[in-house]
Amino acid sequence: MTTIRAFILPLVFLAAAQGAQDAGALLAPGAGELGWRPLIDSLAAKGTVLAPFTEHRFFPFRRDPVALTGILRYSPERGLSLQYVNPEPSVLIADTSGLLLRDRQGRSRELPSESREAGAIASLLSIMRFDLAALYPRFIIHAFRTESGWGFRFTPRDPEVARSLGEITVEGSGSQVRHLEFKMSSSQRVEIDVGENRSGTPFAPAELRQFFR
Repeated sequence: MTTIRAFILPLVFLAAAQGAQDAGALLAPGAGELGWRPLIDSLAAKGTVLAPFTEHRFFPFRRDPVALTGILRYSPERGLSLQYVNPEPSVLIADTSGLLLRDRQGRSRELPSESREAGAIASLLSIMRFDLAALYPRFIIHAFRTESGWGFRFTPRDPEVARSLGEITVEGSGSQVRHLEFKMSSSQRVEIDVGENRSGTPFAPAELRQFFR
């Protein structure tokens, strides 16, 4: 179980901006959304996403971060799938059923949907969908501008979720997500740089079987 919990930190799809940023506008139901709604609607309508990613995991007991690379797949219906290629092939799936880790031999380890970590994953999936109605009860949300585009910072209201996910920042340009971060503390965080996105193209049946459940 410790191994699975260690894999929760890199999920997703995050709050150090890669450029200057202000404190941001506080978003709330019926307030603060003016000027941000077109972007939020375009992100929510992207559908499936396929993109390469590079992940860096920072720990207080290591001088240098741990680097991983892989392919990110997202389906509004099937959830989030991270296919790690280097240094150790594996697939991490986060969906409404919980969390599933498949190793290179195809063996699976599952975290059930009623667990604390899986509840945090449900919050993360709402962020991937940019579903504000589902997000407002769970997060304090700030939207801000960066030198290259935009960003959203999600601070969990539930202390249990905060312990599992930390503060989450999503940054991008245009309608593409470019950078994600889970910040547990000043010395422990996970950053994911997302490459060029292919969005809106359905995954083939074989791809769905291999990378989702």
